[in-house]
Amino acid sequence: MFAIIEPVPAYPSPATTLQVGAVQVTPGASAFYQWTLFDAQGVTVGKNSIALTGDAYTAWGSDDAYLYTYTAAQLGLTIVEIVPDAPPAPEPTPEPAPTEEPAPVE
Repeated sequence: MFAIIEPVPAYPSPATTLQVGAVQVTPGASAFYQWTLFDAQGVTVGKNSIALTGDAYTAWGSDDAYLYTYTAAQLGLTIVEIVPDAPPAPEPTPEPAPTEEPAPVE
């Protein structure tokens, strides 16, 4: 999952994508997670951590999209779209082994 954001100034180029990941969770109490900003080429242009406590931790529940909206609010970012993880690719169906045609009888 990641969020496309309105571009914000960053070095060496504007940030266009936000990604978050849980670092440490104390069940029922708090979470400490990292956020990362990327430019359009996927280069990291900023990162840091946020502590999620109290009402913010309770509101998180198991909805990771909440981490994106909470982080964007803390950083003053505007989310354009939250992009969910792609579903797993289906297992390829094996092709049946080719059968050889018998040689013509002469």
